[in-house]
Amino acid sequence: MSQRFFEGATHAAVYAKFRPHPPTSLTARIMSFLKEKYTGSLTGATDVGCGSGQTTQILAPHFTNVTGLDISQEQINQANKLNNNPAISFKVSGAEKLPFANTSLQLVTAGQACHWFDMKKFYDEVDRVLVPGGVLALYGYLFPEPVNTIADKKLSEILEH
Repeated sequence: MSQRFFEGATHAAVYAKFRPHPPTSLTARIMSFLKEKYTGSLTGATDVGCGSGQTTQILAPHFTNVTGLDISQEQINQANKLNNNPAISFKVSGAEKLPFANTSLQLVTAGQACHWFDMKKFYDEVDRVLVPGGVLALYGYLFPEPVNTIADKKLSEILEH
């Protein structure tokens, strides 16, 4: 990715203050789907592109260890300031080289972040770190809907891809 945003200390502080928290229904659905696919212990999850940690926090009640990852040191600094859960840690890392051993995680999430990733490399890393039956959950606030009536079908296809 040629553009890197959200990295300054001031911007990270504002981001931490105003980024919305995911709804509990989202966490419930992710966990329900994971339990359909995987029946072992829930020891490890990571939240990639975690920003200031709001999306990481929602995973903590379900796992022994949760790691939030973000490319920005300032976002990680904010996440650490806001964190008081010993089961959660934060690290600076990109999405394309995850700092975990092979088959070590049951869940990988990215909330409103994967549009910044090199998806091929990210998927390869997810395949490497997930246990058999582990789950990747990508989610966002809302995907845009085109308003051009002439090209809206084609634009929708492009956005969905």
